Amino acid sequence: MARKREEWISASEAAAILTANTDHEISADYVRMLARLGKIAYRERNERENEYLKGDVAKYTVRRKHAPRVRPRPSTRKSSKPQEEALA
Repeated sequence: MARKREEWISASEAAAILTANTDHEISADYVRMLARLGKIAYRERNERENEYLKGDVAKYTVRRKHAPRVRPRPSTRKSSKPQEEALA
């Protein structure tokens, strides 16, 4: 079975794809950071530029700017239960 030919794109093209999928603008610097963190595949084009795998970029979703966090941070308040137990 023949493998589908992989399509490689520039950082600015990848940023345009990610921007289209979210409510705010995504920069080429953010695309480079995603590649450095291993979130999307990349390869070296020449000494100065990298290319990014279009399939990985299209699958990646950036969290909306004003969306709540999926897992809320734990409260830093002290629980009132130990005080109630001390009174009993």
